[in-house]
Amino acid sequence: MITVGAVLAVAALLWSPASIVPAPAATEAATSPGRDIFEAHCAMCHGADAAGMMGMHPSLRGAVERLTRAGVEVTVRNGRDTNPPMPAFDDRLTDRQIDDVIAYIASLPTGPRNFGPSMPMMRAGDVDDQTTRGRGMMDGGMMGGFAVLWIILIVALIALAVAAVAWLVRNMGGSGRAGDPRGDSPHARAELDRRYAAGELSRDEYLQRREDLNL
Repeated sequence: MITVGAVLAVAALLWSPASIVPAPAATEAATSPGRDIFEAHCAMCHGADAAGMMGMHPSLRGAVERLTRAGVEVTVRNGRDTNPPMPAFDDRLTDRQIDDVIAYIASLPTGPRNFGPSMPMMRAGDVDDQTTRGRGMMDGGMMGGFAVLWIILIVALIALAVAAVAWLVRNMGGSGRAGDPRGDSPHARAELDRRYAAGELSRDEYLQRREDLNL
């Protein structure tokens, strides 16, 4: 038979401080070797909490989720030509150390983005994509607009040149042609008489020219 004393003894054992499992002093991520590597090589720029610095160093919280592990590894190994530059760690860290630091970054809770128009860090192909979009804007947008303006300007210049030539031809035709006495008023009558006497002009033509020249 279970006595009251036995029940009390079991209860006392269960509620003793030795029976309570102590909570871990730190999380697995906090005690991982990746954190030591991060603090030694990455925290100077990205911050001890990996939150980065606005406009200068991207936050690494959620970087693995956004860029994939392979994308983060490429950046860690090869660096990035940014301002300030991201150094390459391929020759500074071992493969195991790179794996550990990426695992530590992946264990951090996702934080807000603080770098670039849409993401803290860019994938390897993003630069080429942005360059292609920029060229498309130049080719199909700005350059296309400039081409239209140049065409309009050229057409306007051609029209002005044609109008100027037509004006010159009209005025030259009115002031005199080769062999036409109307081009030189002091000698027009003498030349007109000479051509009439030589039979180059009929009487009607002769009289009409005199009327035209007010002679």
